[in-house]
Amino acid sequence: MDKNRLKIIYRIIYAIYAVVLVYLFLQSNFLNIAIASLSLIGIIVLVRLNKIYNHLFNDSITAVLIVFTMLSLLFGTCLNFYDIKYYDDFLHVWSGLIGCSLAYFIYGCFDENKVDTKKKTVFILIYMFMFSMGVASIWELIEFGMDRFLGFECQAGGLVDTMIDTLDCLIGSIFMICYYYFKIKNEE
Repeated sequence: MDKNRLKIIYRIIYAIYAVVLVYLFLQSNFLNIAIASLSLIGIIVLVRLNKIYNHLFNDSITAVLIVFTMLSLLFGTCLNFYDIKYYDDFLHVWSGLIGCSLAYFIYGCFDENKVDTKKKTVFILIYMFMFSMGVASIWELIEFGMDRFLGFECQAGGLVDTMIDTLDCLIGSIFMICYYYFKIKNEE
């Protein structure tokens, strides 16, 4: 992607955030101000990491991740776009496309001749996290299918059970990523 076009996209997105933050401030909606601010910080961190690690992700993937974050958190949550029929479904389908594209990009980055050690470590940790969370999601889908179609009660608490199970996996994943981060550092 052309650098000038990318800068224009980033400036437009930052301007949209500024306008929405002013709007939310005028509405005294402090919860959504916090969500929008954290979303903006996440985007800025992603852009900075991409620069620090010499294009951790390619520019197209970075731009798509930023637009997705804006559409889901800023528009979806803060501006109630989730009230629009099928908006949530659209974003979930898009997230599947993004996830597969990102995985393919990560896979292509492991040409030993092209990747420096820092970038390789970051990708390995991201891959481990995504793989772990993906397995947890598939497990929850299996439980849902067993409950729905076979009459089991695997998800006794429904959505709460699913979210707690996913959160538990997140906690375990974070611990193991920290463990492997230090293990990889010691091997270097």
